[in-house]
Amino acid sequence: MKTKTNKRILLTLLIVSAIGFVSNYIVMTTPISSFSIFDTSNLFTYFGVLIGFALTIYTFGLSMVSDIKSKIDTHKKLSEEQKKAMYVNLVSGFSEIKGDIWLIFYSILIVIGFAIAKEIPNPFGWQVEQLKLPDTANLTLFITTTIAMWDIMQTLFNLSEINLELNKDEKASL
Repeated sequence: MKTKTNKRILLTLLIVSAIGFVSNYIVMTTPISSFSIFDTSNLFTYFGVLIGFALTIYTFGLSMVSDIKSKIDTHKKLSEEQKKAMYVNLVSGFSEIKGDIWLIFYSILIVIGFAIAKEIPNPFGWQVEQLKLPDTANLTLFITTTIAMWDIMQTLFNLSEINLELNKDEKASL
């Protein structure tokens, strides 16, 4: 189980790093950082709306869990192994949603940090302005949080489909 978690964390870091490199290339070669969507206040609003939406979806999904769990337990055509696997997938789906919500939350904190850093004069005299790190971070976070929101919706849709299938099977067996 721990190896699976480590692999998931490593994969996430690799994907975010790849998005970061692509974002840096885009920021360096195009005027995308001047688009109003990447203004700090707009990004903060966007992430705030996303986290609110994500928490609402999570709460809605949690309300379905007990219903799905009871339907899995009472399903006559499923073996105990199949029931256990379905329940593990159900728990895994909510763990995935939780991770996506934390990603959105941390993105808010990073945007705030870069907004503050952008306004503070460089005390060390480092010439890093040409790297456009705040702009790269903003674009990277915009892309990753949008993907996280898509993942949350996809997971909830899958849970809803499981619930619908269990409802069909329950009605068919009556």
